Amino acid sequence: MADIKTNQNKMVLVQEEPRGPSQLIEIQVTQNGLSSITLPVIMQLISDTAQTIIVKGLRLVTLPELAVAPQCGLANAPLTELQKISLLLYAEGWQKGKNIPILALNDTFTEGSGIPFRNKPTKLADWQRVDWNKSELVYSNGQVVAGAPYAVIFEVDYVRYDNQGKITEGPSA
Repeated sequence: MADIKTNQNKMVLVQEEPRGPSQLIEIQVTQNGLSSITLPVIMQLISDTAQTIIVKGLRLVTLPELAVAPQCGLANAPLTELQKISLLLYAEGWQKGKNIPILALNDTFTEGSGIPFRNKPTKLADWQRVDWNKSELVYSNGQVVAGAPYAVIFEVDYVRYDNQGKITEGPSA
């Protein structure tokens, strides 16, 4: 529960953990029979000479939260597909996150998932230089896409530093 403090006629909302910048990623799954899907390149989340992006957290957005992906318009992935997908995240030059069951990245209760309600997003230990186009969704143990088309949706929490090491706010240049 947030505390409200009043100081010189200004109201300040103090949260347990203030929400920082985040970016929604929509991974379009449009073809049946595939065993892996490469993640899209999200320019907002790419480190370069002008900025360094630190990924702080990753959260799966499930059907009860969002029925349709807001950009591509595909239906959110059904539970039967999510149950057979793991995530490979390539960061800092290596496969830093390998075979992460994506339902473990769900912080809300999803009926039938077998994953308990957590109400806390998955935090990452300041992962830098995530290479999104080397990262992929992997269908486990010989499973393949069966219910296309749909989208797998993640919310990525991040911090952006300029080339002098200062946190920057607002959109990328």
